Amino acid sequence: MKGNAAMSKVQRGNISEYLPADCMSGSTLWIGGKWEAASDGRTFDTVDPATGNPIISISRAGAGDVQRAVDAAKIGAKVWAELDGMQRAGIMRKAAELIREHRLALGALDSIDSGKAISETSGRNTDGAAGMFDFFSGITDKIRGSVIDMGPKKTGLVEREPYGVVGAISPWNFPMTNATTKIAPILACGNALILKPAEQTPLSALLLAHLLDLAGLPKGVFNVITGLGAEAGAALVEHPDVPKISFTGSTATGRRIAAAAGERLKSVTLELGGKSPFIVFDDADLDTAASGAVTTVFMNQGQTCTSCAKVLVARPLLAAFIEKCKERVAKISIGDPLDPSTDLGPIVSQQQLDRVNRLLSEGVAAGATKLALSAKYSPMVGGCFIAPLIVTDLDPASSLAREEIFGPVMSVFPFDNDEEAYAAANDTEYGLAASVWTSSLARAETARRAIYTGIVWINCVHTLSLNTPVPGRKSSGLGSEYGWEAVDNYMRLKTTVTMFGDYKGLF
Repeated sequence: MKGNAAMSKVQRGNISEYLPADCMSGSTLWIGGKWEAASDGRTFDTVDPATGNPIISISRAGAGDVQRAVDAAKIGAKVWAELDGMQRAGIMRKAAELIREHRLALGALDSIDSGKAISETSGRNTDGAAGMFDFFSGITDKIRGSVIDMGPKKTGLVEREPYGVVGAISPWNFPMTNATTKIAPILACGNALILKPAEQTPLSALLLAHLLDLAGLPKGVFNVITGLGAEAGAALVEHPDVPKISFTGSTATGRRIAAAAGERLKSVTLELGGKSPFIVFDDADLDTAASGAVTTVFMNQGQTCTSCAKVLVARPLLAAFIEKCKERVAKISIGDPLDPSTDLGPIVSQQQLDRVNRLLSEGVAAGATKLALSAKYSPMVGGCFIAPLIVTDLDPASSLAREEIFGPVMSVFPFDNDEEAYAAANDTEYGLAASVWTSSLARAETARRAIYTGIVWINCVHTLSLNTPVPGRKSSGLGSEYGWEAVDNYMRLKTTVTMFGDYKGLF
């Protein structure tokens, strides 16, 4: 394995350049600092969505493998807890350095595995992953408790303590980024963890395990179990010695995880789906609004949980807005994700492509109109490609109008007044994000209060920093990722009351 930034060309056939040698033989479980195969020897293939061809065989973990990972994590958690905050910070900063050094390898793995453009995976995605470790390394020695005034002879001490072992389940749309969004704060708070990456995109998690080992992370503090959600993921959620679960993914799966965790009274953090509105008022700058709409709807092939793909446009601007969106889409290059000039690659899997096409078919059957767009569309043979679409005349009650599509489809609705726009924006089970475009400060202030979402962008979209919390409302999740607020996800409170005088009981 080379896996360093000196490599200048990424090719599908040289996957062994990026992964530890043991992984190439099907031993993709990282447990207690060692590469291991599934205890029953089962494997499954991870597939390149650009070609439809298998990449490598991946270990298919079962409940017994999860038990081994939990045993290792319990040991690792004790070792990790013995290090002070500055020592943990040093290891995390080293991990950030190694992620940057191996940016091309990490990017190549995500591009081959998920279909994301290499320019994105080895650029902003890698920067974000390294930044997570840098940001949370600065928190490790700054976690504070408090002292409560209970009178002259009593003291109340409130401390934050790590959970010990945390189960983290990450999705396929931003494999490396979403994994590190969990890994970094979980480690910073003093926990050990077991990561179950999405079965569609496990590869970058394997290299991350290797890099964290090189950074000096004690054995057992970070473990990776590859496998299916219904098997390895379920076993992790149900394990009695994993008191905290963090999950990012679909709302349907999040509900099942919350139900299973609720039966066991476990704490959960859930970052789930969205059907986020993008509102263009009649006083908006149409050029920048169109640029924002094309960005949010089509980036990452539309596979972004905060995508504001429900586009609400003031009726007088509707025709001009659609034309400006068409002009911008015409500049997008769709094709081989390993080509540095490609903007968008394929959908992550045939299953997801089939779902997008099903929703489109149902929408058209209910009266929707598909508008052809002239992107630079060069699909690869056998790949899961789909060209960007704008859809109008939707039935508001249709599945295409109400469900999270997770594909490059912009649904456009006209509105006649502000109240109608707010009602349409809130007419959804989700509450993750919204984007509002207006030149009026008063209207912007009214909009941010009227829209019931965890994030509201005013005259921008997907503008966040590492210290900006990302909360969800309604069916979009529980808890908040990013920022100092993530500390509350991965630590629990302990209150200690000390009596300095004579205790007098009731009896």
